[in-house]
Amino acid sequence: MLDIFSPLKRVKRRGKAKDDFDKPIDVIENFAPKEHQSDREVYYYNYRMMARYKRPLLELLETASQISRFRSDQDAHARQLFLNLKAFYDVNDKLSVKQAAEDASLIRRFRDFFMLFYDRKDFSGDDIRKWLRNMD
Repeated sequence: MLDIFSPLKRVKRRGKAKDDFDKPIDVIENFAPKEHQSDREVYYYNYRMMARYKRPLLELLETASQISRFRSDQDAHARQLFLNLKAFYDVNDKLSVKQAAEDASLIRRFRDFFMLFYDRKDFSGDDIRKWLRNMD
C-alpha cells in the first residue's frame, strides 16, 4: 500500500554549519595518529573558542594540514610550522623569531607538535637546530 503523504524523494537534511577550523582539522584527523587525538583537542582545537587565538590557531592548523608539503620539503614545512607555533604561543608577540628559536619551552612544544600531529619522534635536537638556523 502506498502512503500518499510520504514523499517519493527523501529530503536531505542540512548538516550542521561548519566553521573555518573544521576543514583543516578534518584533513589532520585523516592522517594524524589516533592515539593523540584527545591531546590535539585539549592543547590546540579547543583554543578556537578564544578570540585572541583564532587567527594564529587557524594558520597553524592550515599549515599542519599540508601533509604533501611536509612530505616533499620537510625543512621548509618545519620552519613555517615553527613560525605559526610561535604566533600561537606568543600571541602578544613578546619574543623575536631569534629569541623564539632559542626558547627551550617553545622548542619542546615544537617537538611535541610533531609527535601529536605527525607521530614523528625520530628527529634530533640537531635536526631542530638545522631547521631553525638563521631565522630572523
